[in-house]
Amino acid sequence: MQLGNNDWRWSTPDEAYMPHAERDPYLEFEKHVQIPQWSHEDWVAEDWISQYNNPKDIVAGFYKADILRDQTFDDERKILVVGPNFYHLSGFDKRRVTHVVDVIYGITKSSEEGAFFLKDWKTSDYIGVHDRYGLRLH
Repeated sequence: MQLGNNDWRWSTPDEAYMPHAERDPYLEFEKHVQIPQWSHEDWVAEDWISQYNNPKDIVAGFYKADILRDQTFDDERKILVVGPNFYHLSGFDKRRVTHVVDVIYGITKSSEEGAFFLKDWKTSDYIGVHDRYGLRLH
């Protein structure tokens, strides 16, 4: 069967589309301040870390899943390069991943200014920072 210009089987009449303001395509609400948004969650890094004989194996899993791509330095700053699958995680799981990395490597406990920055693997843009207060994304 040959389709004409206006004969698409997957088409929906225009009136079926909701205006942008009336739909909520995201699972998270940006109106919440990022860090306190998950303060009611009862989770600690050891919940994940305890499942591995070697804590660094969990980080290796993040690399294998392409959630993380690299750990590097930019001048004196610690940089965690995130892979494409980092963006597929929920906001809470993004915080879990960065918190686990922090606990395993002791970054925020190492000094008062202990922190690491997150960079996008493709654009090399900074997308956030994780410090003793948690993860904040731009």
